Amino acid sequence: MRRLLALSTFLTASFFPAGLVAGSPSQPSPEQGNLELTLIPGAPLRLELSSGDYRIEAGQPDRMLITSRPKNPADRAKVHFGISATRTSALVRVSGSRDFAATIQIPRNLNLNVRLSAGRLVIDRIIGDKDIQSHAGELEINVGRPEDYKTVDASVFAGDIDASAFQGAKSGLFRSFNSKGPGRYRLHVHLGAGQIRLIREEAI
Repeated sequence: MRRLLALSTFLTASFFPAGLVAGSPSQPSPEQGNLELTLIPGAPLRLELSSGDYRIEAGQPDRMLITSRPKNPADRAKVHFGISATRTSALVRVSGSRDFAATIQIPRNLNLNVRLSAGRLVIDRIIGDKDIQSHAGELEINVGRPEDYKTVDASVFAGDIDASAFQGAKSGLFRSFNSKGPGRYRLHVHLGAGQIRLIREEAI
């Protein structure tokens, strides 16, 4: 019963104007380019992102907050979200204008799946399984504790893999990097063309 309640809560999305925080008394507006919604604790999250510049970082333990940062403020009206969920997972689609940028805050502990069309994606110390793929651009993942991972595999069709967190590096065509450790999590990263960085830093 509690899981069904959490699911119905998840499907209630709220849109807030720029500069306002969750819980603001302002009227919801889907044209402001921001999205807040409640997540089912422990459920995997899949993000499908249009081309842009994204940063994914830890936020509240039961919520997602997407704050768009377009170069032209008028482009906030061109941001669109798609949301669907089952009892065990959630899917959020984000489509923005040209030169779109956004910060995405999610719970620190969850399994994350991201599909990015192209651009730059930074993921900062999200704990759990991660499956990250993009056609072109830069993927930068602050893995946190390397010893938390059981398997790591990264590959590029053309480009560089800087896996300094796991003492590895590759460069060129059809390159891949693999590592195994004592942890419980799986990290899978694939990029068509560009650079993958798997780093361990206090902040990005």
